Amino acid sequence: MNFLATFRFAVLSTSLCLAASSSFANQVTTVPASYAFKGTYVGLVATTVAFTLTNANTKSIKVNSVSFTCPEYKLASGVTPITIQANGGITHYSVYFAPDLAQAFNCNMVLAFDDGTSNNVAIQGTGLKSSAVAALDNTSFIFPSTTVGTTTTTKTVNIQNTGTTKMNLTAINIKPPNFVASGTALPVLIQAGQRVAVNVTYSPTAAHADTGVMTFVYDSVPANGVSMTGVGVASVPVAIANLTALPTATQSSAYQASLTTSGGTSPFTFVLASGSTLPSGLNLSSAGLISGTLSGSVGTGTYSFTIKVTDARSGTSSKAFTLAVAAKTGAACNTIFFDVPSTSTPLTALNDLATGTYQGSEGGLYPNGSDVRPAQTDADAVTFGSQITALNSNGLPDPNGVYVLLGVGESTALDEFGQFVSLANADPSKNKKLVIVNGAQGGATPFQLTSTTSAYWNTILNNYLVNSNVTAKQVVAAWIEDTDGIASGMFPSDVTTLQSEYETVARDLHTLFPNLTIAYFSSRFYAGYSNGISTVNPEPYAYEVSFAVKWAIQDQINGVNNLNYKSSNGTVVAPLMIWGPYYWSNGLLGRRDGLVWTCQDLSKDGTHPSNPIGQQKVANQLLEYFKSDTSTTPWFLQH
Repeated sequence: MNFLATFRFAVLSTSLCLAASSSFANQVTTVPASYAFKGTYVGLVATTVAFTLTNANTKSIKVNSVSFTCPEYKLASGVTPITIQANGGITHYSVYFAPDLAQAFNCNMVLAFDDGTSNNVAIQGTGLKSSAVAALDNTSFIFPSTTVGTTTTTKTVNIQNTGTTKMNLTAINIKPPNFVASGTALPVLIQAGQRVAVNVTYSPTAAHADTGVMTFVYDSVPANGVSMTGVGVASVPVAIANLTALPTATQSSAYQASLTTSGGTSPFTFVLASGSTLPSGLNLSSAGLISGTLSGSVGTGTYSFTIKVTDARSGTSSKAFTLAVAAKTGAACNTIFFDVPSTSTPLTALNDLATGTYQGSEGGLYPNGSDVRPAQTDADAVTFGSQITALNSNGLPDPNGVYVLLGVGESTALDEFGQFVSLANADPSKNKKLVIVNGAQGGATPFQLTSTTSAYWNTILNNYLVNSNVTAKQVVAAWIEDTDGIASGMFPSDVTTLQSEYETVARDLHTLFPNLTIAYFSSRFYAGYSNGISTVNPEPYAYEVSFAVKWAIQDQINGVNNLNYKSSNGTVVAPLMIWGPYYWSNGLLGRRDGLVWTCQDLSKDGTHPSNPIGQQKVANQLLEYFKSDTSTTPWFLQH
């Protein structure tokens, strides 16, 4: 996708007053010409600021590099090298401040041009030291096996300020929604010596294990958190399995939510409990489908009602629900699911399609309609994962070293992986040797990444890895979510080029990061809410991206197209390619595991995940995958 990185900080235009050694540099203006960041506590990061470079020369110029005279300033977005066209051409860079000491940092952003000259942009900031300390009396909750449709007894974590100055608890982020925090109204001022209790419960929606994290965000000290696990057990009597908070609806828009059961004997009949009503425009079918279009009279807010289910043996169960109604986003919120073109068949998630077909192509994440890695691929993935070890900057084993998980992709990946990094770094179960680097960038499409000399790879190597004090030889694994923004064509020809690009990107990963052994691929989420709003990768093309991933992985499994990853089979030219989390679902129609995408999960273009809801939705999928997959647990988790 040719997306621009999103800049969230507005700046005032000023003129550039810099010393430079040539007319080229003198004719490049930067807005703002200098910048003073607000005082920022050590361990936290200041709000990102965007700088715009304008070329007033009559000739184009190239920015060869962006660097900083103090390592506390780091590049957040923008690429090098990049050519700025003549007579008003522009490019953008965004910068953040991450102080590591309580002192002033009066430094420069150095813009180096291809004629050997440079401009220095003055940047200032002061690191602040807090004497508050956020201590948790629990860092791990293991909930007992819990019947689907019920809620556990409460567990409590106490946050105590063991320091000498006050601090504010500003946010609690908890994922997935099976875990619910309560008992704390935010923000909370915690004086020195005081403690605040946060209560947590677990409500499984299916008979399987759930892994999550609850993170605490403060105004003056780094975030911390609690790792959580729970196991759902099937109910014997009938129970409604859904979480009490149903997927969010959008004003004056179509909506649907399917109620599911655990236990009991089918068929099941659903009715509204006596005295309960749904928001105007919605109806409940006896099969448990809430559907309709919200009346224009329904305002934003949260609506409550109770639903009763009866099974074939007259067993009954009731559950109270809430439905949040949010304002229109600007996206196509009525496109709550998408049909296969020229048919009446809704798109089916690849992991639900199995041996079924989409326009003649078999489903499943792996060959033969399977969602399970083939035995040899799985064995190799587990072996490679278990062999990951700490490395020094030269890529040699070193118990005092680290290893890196690198995120790669375009702007959607940039947003999602950024949220994932925050979640993972606050999770006490993450291995302390693991450094996670967000290398995703706006515009970094697979087409752009097929060349190892691409500006996007250069920026990862010379800025993003440097920002984290790691090297290319310490990168051992990568996560990739990327697409060219396909918006036309006929399946399958519309994705075969993308498939080929994925295979080239895999080979590039091996070339640039010689110790990278596993590449985890994800495909896009639902994009039907962009149809008619954005021409960048609407449905069904967002869905079809998953086939490009599937076929690229399948080529490696079949020994096709020079993708060898095992030294025993010859020269290694690529990492092992496997699926990471697959999170496409057909809007509110959903898929068998209950995953849905609401219009509120997307921004107004229907293409990018909303901040923070949609971004956190993907981030949670990533965290759950890396905390539970057999190829990742040896190196992702602390042992």
